[in-house]
Amino acid sequence: MQDMQGVQPEQQVPNTRQTQLEQSEQRTEAAQEMEDSELGRRLQMLRGMQWVFGANGDPYARLLCGMEEDPSPLYDEIRTLGELHRSRTGAWVTAAPGLGGRILADRQLGARRLVAGAGETDGLEQYVLPGHQAFLRLEREEAERLREVAAPVLGAAAVDAWRPLIDEVCAGLAKGLPDTFDLVEEYAGLVPVEVLARIWGVPGEDRARFGRDCRALAPALDSLLCPQQLALSKDMASALEDLRLLFDGLDAMPRLAGPAGGDGTAVAMLTVLLCTEPVTTAIGNAVLGLLPGQWPAPCTGRVAAGQVAEQALHRAVSYRIATRFAREDLELAGCEVKSGDEVVVLAGAVGRDGPSAAAPPAPPTPPAPSVFGAAAFENVLAEPLVRAVTGAALHALAERAPRLTAAGPVVRRRRSPVVGGLHRAPVAAA
Repeated sequence: MQDMQGVQPEQQVPNTRQTQLEQSEQRTEAAQEMEDSELGRRLQMLRGMQWVFGANGDPYARLLCGMEEDPSPLYDEIRTLGELHRSRTGAWVTAAPGLGGRILADRQLGARRLVAGAGETDGLEQYVLPGHQAFLRLEREEAERLREVAAPVLGAAAVDAWRPLIDEVCAGLAKGLPDTFDLVEEYAGLVPVEVLARIWGVPGEDRARFGRDCRALAPALDSLLCPQQLALSKDMASALEDLRLLFDGLDAMPRLAGPAGGDGTAVAMLTVLLCTEPVTTAIGNAVLGLLPGQWPAPCTGRVAAGQVAEQALHRAVSYRIATRFAREDLELAGCEVKSGDEVVVLAGAVGRDGPSAAAPPAPPTPPAPSVFGAAAFENVLAEPLVRAVTGAALHALAERAPRLTAAGPVVRRRRSPVVGGLHRAPVAAA
């Protein structure tokens, strides 16, 4: 036998490619941890500033904190500060209907802030949710163009054609309700998600995924002005990207007017952001506003239910704060507003001046708040659908549960100064 003493053991050749992948993954994880840490720090810093300003007597800062069950006292306090006042947050703020309407119609004020030498920036959302510039900070011309693109699917005539589908969805969800249920989680929150899934042709196998993304994006409108918790902010970013991938793969977009290109995905995502949470909140507000003594009488007919929906949307608007940024130096209500300054219209305060949700609708006086308060041209794309779905949902629930009563305390979402979203509302059908 040969002497094996001098034979060296075989050495394993390192897998260079595997090592590189592992190192890359480690670097990616470390970078993500640093990015999350920085995002969390910025969110906490901005949140802290709002708390400090609010604690020192600034009602607009307190409003931004989104901790009030009823913002009406803050609206009243802001009105006492004059037609237009400068908040410690740096924003110019008005709760005056006339001035608010003029601000939102003024082309010297845009939806995005311009910073000299730095191009466009939108403040808080640049740290929170990628895509806000594209989907929630639309300038007037951009919004009008998308409205034309979306007209075959979301225009008033198109929404009228969708009414049988909307009625079917609402009736089906109402029929399946148990005797005791959560108005938000088991009905109002499901209605817009199912309607949008049907309109955009989301396949059955993707419905659960679509629903999760819609729920994750519930704080999106609020996050523009009110810092959300880090986990929620990360969930929103993930959901937005997932929705983009989902809509990019759908074949329903050819129904839009003209060559859609990327517009199809933008329009579809806008309907999620501008319909889901506003419709959920509007349904909840309308029902809760009629309990215990007036339900279901105002909602027993389709036309009457639609009128209640419009009044609820006027009274407790689903987009309560509208922001604009000065494109140049200008004067508003005797105040010198500098280029780049933020100007805020409290559309929710305008709506609170109207009649109660249960009262017969009266013609609004100019400037007429839209579904989203006076807030605006960038949101008109969703108005017809929001009105139709809210009214249909009220009518279907009135037929299913004519003896509806409250079954527990109503809980609103915290950090929701824009939408005033509902978290929980237990009710009993019998």
